[in-house]
Amino acid sequence: MAQRGPGGATGLLTSALRYALSVSALVKPTELASPTPCAQWDIRALLRHLGESVADLEAGLRTGSLDDAGQADPAPARPPRLAGHDEVDLFSPAGVLRERAAALLCACYDGGPAERFVVVGGLPLPAGIVACTGAVEITVHGWDVSAALGRGGSIPPALATRLLALCPLLATSREGLFAPAVPVSPEASPGDRLLGYLGRDPGAPPWARPEAYRPGQGGQAGTGTGQPGNWSRRLAAP
Repeated sequence: MAQRGPGGATGLLTSALRYALSVSALVKPTELASPTPCAQWDIRALLRHLGESVADLEAGLRTGSLDDAGQADPAPARPPRLAGHDEVDLFSPAGVLRERAAALLCACYDGGPAERFVVVGGLPLPAGIVACTGAVEITVHGWDVSAALGRGGSIPPALATRLLALCPLLATSREGLFAPAVPVSPEASPGDRLLGYLGRDPGAPPWARPEAYRPGQGGQAGTGTGQPGNWSRRLAAP
């Protein structure tokens, strides 16, 4: 008998993390400086940003407030090895992301997002909405890494279908968060339709360099078109 995974917001977040982690595990050290669909961000900066966002989300669900997000613990000072995974260590961007993803899932399972509220911009929001918004960001950045690598696979159809249904409710404002929607075929896969809705071009070649990207500037980008803002902006109240 097949095992059933968690449902609701926790299940959605788990699926998003599974996809993003599977892609990030493919990144080789020599590829960390490669450009990504996020303007001015290389893969290293994108993984760093994703790890910080995951840590902020974990802190918000654990403490009940995202207003103080942005104080993620630094990466470990030493690179401890994981048993059975000698090729990956916690000091790498993918390793840091994995550890923070584990902490986030622990926060989700400890009581469950559906039973909590999280203060965002001074207003309490159901934690399930916060978790689902996090799932959108984690998923699309997982694809950003995949597109930069030219491998890693598309967004799983079941995950993309659920996010497509939620996005109109979660992404109430595009300005400064997402680029304008990219037209895709009505017969496109759920993953491609999700990417188009969020301003990504699913048909762009993996080697395309965004116009604003400058080698060596990874991690220096501020919020702009196609890049996420802070949590208060991501969860702007209607």
